[in-house]
Amino acid sequence: MIIVFNTRVETFGETFVSQIRVADSDNTLTNVLDSELISIGKKICESSDNWTDENTSLLEIQDVLLAGDVTVDIEDRIIPIMRFQSTYELCPEYVSRLESLFVEK
Repeated sequence: MIIVFNTRVETFGETFVSQIRVADSDNTLTNVLDSELISIGKKICESSDNWTDENTSLLEIQDVLLAGDVTVDIEDRIIPIMRFQSTYELCPEYVSRLESLFVEK
């Protein structure tokens, strides 16, 4: 019999924050607190209902970031990273919305 005890409990959004911090090589989100970053990530997930195509998703995410006082250009590489990480780490129930952006019709 093998018994495994997990003594490390991950808090909600911890992986999301660490992944975003690593990916933010341009330091776009340096001044954003972890709790605010999680809040922004959840708002990005909520905006996914409006994603009709890849470009629309980028614009929606830019709007969420701007509303969170994060100045970001539409070409900033953090936007698609936020789209992916927010969906997979914070609200996986919306993965189908993300995947539908990249399905060839």
